[in-house]
Amino acid sequence: MVNLVDDWQVLEELVGERLGFYQLLSVDGAIEIRVLFGKVGFEREFKDGNDKLLSQILDFCRKHRFIQIGAYVQDENFFRQEVKA
Repeated sequence: MVNLVDDWQVLEELVGERLGFYQLLSVDGAIEIRVLFGKVGFEREFKDGNDKLLSQILDFCRKHRFIQIGAYVQDENFFRQEVKA
């Protein structure tokens, strides 16, 4: 379970040196960003890719060396049972 916060500033203050992740998604012409570290997350949809808060969040993630996630796979599906030679 992830606990979502509504205020980005709260997340900025909590991060410290912890490892974090972020993901950018395209949703009906808008940009959705999701940021996670530990069990605390933030998500927001932006209609404008030049939105000031979106830029602030991306700068923060890059500055703190958060890892950008492209896709995900369930743990049990990550390794295959058969290896084809």
